[in-house]
Amino acid sequence: MQSSLRISKPVLFLYGFLLVAQFKYGVNIARTGYAGRFYLWYVLAFYWALSWWFINDSRKHGIPWIDKYMDMGMYLYVAWIFIIPYYLFRTRGWKTMYTIGLLLGAYFGAYVMGVILYSLLSLF
Repeated sequence: MQSSLRISKPVLFLYGFLLVAQFKYGVNIARTGYAGRFYLWYVLAFYWALSWWFINDSRKHGIPWIDKYMDMGMYLYVAWIFIIPYYLFRTRGWKTMYTIGLLLGAYFGAYVMGVILYSLLSLF
């Protein structure tokens, strides 16, 4: 399940999804002030992509507590903001700061670019 870049497909999908979805979310917020029906699909797809990456990565790193003891969907829905950084620090150490930085950059950067692009296009 590795690409030629040695990056797993779940990671590529998660980053690609965040870039596209956050850009669309930023455009929707700038245009109407709310996300509408898009937000429901966004949340469902985000948790699905996050779970796919989390399960795949935990198996690659040999973390057994993911498969044995966790109800993945519920834990990620309720506490993903705490579980993901803990998991990344546990499996990668301080190198995880790079991963978290990329994730936050994709998350906020695409949103801001969507707002800026829509705002610039609405001027003309």
